[in-house]
Amino acid sequence: MKTLFAIGILAFAFVATASSEPEVKNGRHVRFMAVGEPPPFRQEVRDGIRYELEPPAGSIPPREVVLGFGGDDSAAVPLRLGRISPSLKVPAGTGPLLLNRREAAEGAEPWLNLVRPESGDFIVLLWRDAKAGTWEKVRSMVLPDDPVRRPAGGVRIVNLSPASVRIVIGGEKLLLEAGKSFARTLPAGAEQPFEILLPDATGNWKMLHSSVIAQNPGERSLVLVYRADGESPRRPLKVTVQREPAPALPKPD
Repeated sequence: MKTLFAIGILAFAFVATASSEPEVKNGRHVRFMAVGEPPPFRQEVRDGIRYELEPPAGSIPPREVVLGFGGDDSAAVPLRLGRISPSLKVPAGTGPLLLNRREAAEGAEPWLNLVRPESGDFIVLLWRDAKAGTWEKVRSMVLPDDPVRRPAGGVRIVNLSPASVRIVIGGEKLLLEAGKSFARTLPAGAEQPFEILLPDATGNWKMLHSSVIAQNPGERSLVLVYRADGESPRRPLKVTVQREPAPALPKPD
């Protein structure tokens, strides 16, 4: 199998969330997470004072988007690279989920147009289109996020990159195709070997990353493999691990 890009060294970034137990709320909710690399830091000196310059247009996702659900209801949420957003309540049942830039003119086309799942909490993963190379054109994936389908002890690994990768977790080896994900339950407190391999131009698998995954009791993790999309990246892939307390399971009626 031919790789879609050259082998490089994989960066492994751990992004910790709050250690407190998430607030359990009624209804269903959505969260968002944008992945990618920020633009290089830029500054200029004016009257002897250094000022940070705004990033070039399209180099980062909108700082805030407004959600619409096909009616009058709407809510705003911030987007930050590598961070899961606060949760927002969404209507029951399937239907439109529109994301608009906060500063967008009235009647402008939505920044992103999705169809929300029929039931359950969900998370929307966002990344910029590889060909366009700008956040003006965004790609997305919707995954379940409720405590039933993402319980404590669970680890979900998602391949957002354009190439298949080989995953080794614990004693299990599997091929994770582009745009696919899988979930496993790991024992609390145990360190599980975790490796990612990518085929080179000859089709041989080369080690890109070797580490461990560990969770405390009551925690769950989301592992995202995605394309390094910065300016002249030295690495083909990056990995982000989001470890967080799992919400409590709903009480039976």
